[in-house]
Formats: sequence, C-alpha cells, structure tokens
Amino acid sequence: MAAGRFGRVLIIHPEGNTSANPSLTALIGALLGSGVSVDLRCGTSRAASVKLANVRTVPYGRWLRVVKQLIIDQLCAWGAVLPLAVLEWASYYRGYDLIVGVDRAGVIEAAALGALTRTPYVMMSFEMMFEVETSKRFKRLERRACRGAAAWIVQDEIRAAQLERENELPSDRKILLPLASGGVGVPSEERIRDCLSIPRDKHVAAMIGSLTYWSLAPEVIASTASWPEDWVLLVHERYGQALDLLGRDPEYHKAVESGRVYVSLTPTETVDEMGCVLAGVSAGIALYHPDPRSAYTGLNLQHLGMASGKIATYLRYGIPVVMNEIGLYAAEARMHGFGVVVDGPKDIGAVLRELSDPRWRAVALRYFTQRLDFELYREGLLEALDNCVIDSHPVHTTHNAPARASVTPLTRDRQGTG
Repeated sequence: MAAGRFGRVLIIHPEGNTSANPSLTALIGALLGSGVSVDLRCGTSRAASVKLANVRTVPYGRWLRVVKQLIIDQLCAWGAVLPLAVLEWASYYRGYDLIVGVDRAGVIEAAALGALTRTPYVMMSFEMMFEVETSKRFKRLERRACRGAAAWIVQDEIRAAQLERENELPSDRKILLPLASGGVGVPSEERIRDCLSIPRDKHVAAMIGSLTYWSLAPEVIASTASWPEDWVLLVHERYGQALDLLGRDPEYHKAVESGRVYVSLTPTETVDEMGCVLAGVSAGIALYHPDPRSAYTGLNLQHLGMASGKIATYLRYGIPVVMNEIGLYAAEARMHGFGVVVDGPKDIGAVLRELSDPRWRAVALRYFTQRLDFELYREGLLEALDNCVIDSHPVHTTHNAPARASVTPLTRDRQGTG
C-alpha cells in the first residue's frame, strides 16, 4: 500500500472478541505494519478483547450495549441509529479515512457514521443473518446500511452468494478472504498436555473453540469411550470456561474419571497464541451441527463455507482435522488430504489411528501455507482497501460518495477461496 493514501482506520466490532478472530487480528496487524493508525470501537463482555498492542481501544459498557441492541436489533430504526451515531461521534471519534464495520451491527453503525462524516466504509462479514430466520424489518436496516459500502469482505464464494442475495450487495465490490491467521503456527516448548500430565505415550485429539450444542461437544466427549486406548481428548475453551459449560454433563464427568478426557482451564489471550495448546496434538476435531433455534446457528452454519476459525487454526499448526459433512472444508479435505470426514461423533474413534501417521501433518501444513495463510492475501487486501479510499476521496481531503472497490484476485496462485 502506497504511503500517504490513508492514515487512520476505525474498526467497529460490537461483539468485542477481536483478539479471538483470526482475520480481524491479521487485518489489524497488516494495517499497523503499513503505518496506519487503528482505533477499535467494541463492546465489553466476557468475550471482550485483550488490549491489542498499538491499537486505541474505545470500549463501551453494558448500558450502551443494551441501548444499541434495542435500537439495532429490536426497533431496527435508521432514524434512531443516526442520533446515537451523532453522540458517539462527538464524544469518542476522531477523523478517519476508512471505517470497517464487522457484521450486521458493525456495518449499521459504520453506515451511520459514514453518513455523518462522508467517510467510506467497508463491511466485514463473519456471521450471516437470514430474513427467513429473523424478519423483513430486521434485514431492511442491514440492507440499507450495506447499500453504501465501498466493499464487502467475506470468506468464500458460497458465503458470498448467500450474503449477496440476503443483503442485496453488488458482486463487483466483494473481497474474498478465508478466515485464517497470518504465518505458520509455532508450537511452544511449554505444552498444555504436559501441564495436564497427559502420558507421553498417548496421542492427543484436541477440541477447541465453542463447547456447545452446535459444536456437538457433549457427543464428542461421550464418543471417547470407543476411541483407541492410546488416544485421549484435550478440551480447550478460549476463555477458560470449559468447566462452566460442561460441568453438569454426566458423560463429561464419566469421561474425565476414565482418563479419556483432559480439560484446559487456561484462557487464550489471542487466536495467534495457540502454540502451547496445540503442541503435541495429533488431530483436531471440528464438527458443526446447524440448529435453527438461533439465527446465528441455523443457516449461518449450514452455509459455513470456509468460515471455520478452528479448522484454519489446526491446519496452521500442521494438525490434520476430523470434520463432518458441512461447508467447503469437507470437499477440500477429500481433494487435498489434510483431514478426514465422518458422519458424526460416533465415527471419530474409527479414523484416529490413521491420523497418527506424521505424513498427515505435512499435508495439513502445506494446505494452510498454499491456500489459507493471510500473508497470501495481505497486499491484495490492503490494495483493495486503498482503492476504497482513493475512489471515495479523489483529492484525499475531499469526501465524496463511496465508489467501487478493486476486486482483483487476492491470492498469488488462485482466485476465490484461496
């Protein structure tokens, strides 16, 4: 990115767990590395980010979060969004050259601030909301916000097609960016498996991320009863809340007592610091079960595409993955050989023995470095964001309506999902 085209970016991420998101963490690092100043506006919660180095964090607390959710999710009223943006602009914000709005609430706030300041904004999508699972009013506000976006970032063509239809987005403004960190993961000499006293003669399968019904965590734990004797399960929840989430499950206690399941209670500060958790791990488990009871876990998971942070994280450390038939990763695993596809948790034990072969690790790592690594996309992404600013600010100090972003392929060797 040429120096001087823009110098200050605001990222609006209401969920607040920015440090747990591979693409967001990598994007912030790329912007900072290019000399761009980054401000992060986010809500505070259990999932809130740790303090990111060299990033000015502008958090908001519980009561403002409630007000925002009421206006954006319940009232769904643009006329109420704008006055709130005026107050926040006067109280917290500085002059920005570009705004990045993350997911629905983020892009709605970005659009309101962009309307006030005539600053170009970009939507970065990780969670897709569908009208059939929400309402026409709920989607109408989101579509209005997306209308003026200079570009929109999504993980792959599958999710892009759904988002394009649901949010009425122009295809020529999309930027494809798989959900993944930058650079190969470095295993730590200090290993969680050693801290938990897992015997050295045991192979370890890890289950990281959310431990809930849609990740089939209880079923995976129960399946360990039929695993080979030399395999155990390591459970790691990013915020160190595994006991709170699983503690009432009788199958969990039975598995722990049998010596088949070990639980890490050490929280992970950022998604890029998984070396101690995944060092000495031979397989990663990533199962998804769409559940229509929530708009976040229904069609959003059914159309998973390449939006699995846990799969990308396993591959980053050269760990083959056990997955089920969902998203694009199952087809990619069959084609490239970085993992195995099972029907469900009960079938995990039958495939573990073959994953202990070290040749799987080389294939997993190669897939990450050739298809997922954020470094493959860095320059193309920064150039596309650069063009959003240039096209919207022909004379840098003059703010005009947003124009279309460059959408040239972002990889060196392949267009699309990378």
